[in-house]
Amino acid sequence: MGKFELEMAPPSAELLAVAKEELRETPEVRAAAVEELRKLLEAATDLNYPTDEEFLIIFLRPTKFYAESALKLIRNIAEFNKTYKETLFNLMPADVKNVFVEHNIINILTNRDQKGRRIMVVNMGETWDPKAVSEEHIFRVLYTIHKLAVLEPATQINGVVVIYDFKGMGMKHVKSMSPGGAKRLLTFIQEASPLRVKGIHFINQPMIFSMVWTLFKPFVQEKLNKRMYFHGDKLSKLHEHVHKEYLPSNYGGSLPALDYGGKEWYPVAEQHLDFIQKWNACGFK
Repeated sequence: MGKFELEMAPPSAELLAVAKEELRETPEVRAAAVEELRKLLEAATDLNYPTDEEFLIIFLRPTKFYAESALKLIRNIAEFNKTYKETLFNLMPADVKNVFVEHNIINILTNRDQKGRRIMVVNMGETWDPKAVSEEHIFRVLYTIHKLAVLEPATQINGVVVIYDFKGMGMKHVKSMSPGGAKRLLTFIQEASPLRVKGIHFINQPMIFSMVWTLFKPFVQEKLNKRMYFHGDKLSKLHEHVHKEYLPSNYGGSLPALDYGGKEWYPVAEQHLDFIQKWNACGFK
């Protein structure tokens, strides 16, 4: 198992080969795109974003080094943060510590999958107490985690997969979700996040999941729809996408059962407060 830390080393030759094939990344393309995006941001008098190369790469990799597309993503993020200012303004790890550490709702595996992707697990059933943790609280944790994930070159290049586990979901959970919350989450994933979401896997959905899906379906665009998979309790179907060698036994994998969570991961967030403050300062002037 890996350690509880971000993998911030420069990309390996193998990783750069993937970036070249999937994202058009070469030293020449990268340098030209950084320069073009820098000029676009300097000309955009309504935006306040740093223009150092490492920061700009966060937006250029998911947009395949097309500077105009990267600027559109940056604008989308600024617009999203403005729309949800009450939820996200100056959000720091300490603001979500209780939910992340005390409630076993969101976890990140310490290992990556067979394609080098980060794996996040979201428990939307038996470990979620909606009286103590609202859907807004869960979103604030997800948003905080994404600020850390964008720092990893391997995650920028390979992307992430998310497993939503609905084991033990009941009416109290369904009643705690809203169309507004669904719209916020899906707008974020599809329009206002620099992370490459390569797959969203739903497992252990009970019959009442259809009520949840009714909330979400209107906001799902075609690209993401093709990356959503509904496995029920057939974990062998999940293993077709995330091989069992890279999953804990909780999910039918050959790795040991999960014995860690937010408590072990939280100190990582505290190690990167400077970057989080830098991110929080971005947006419209």
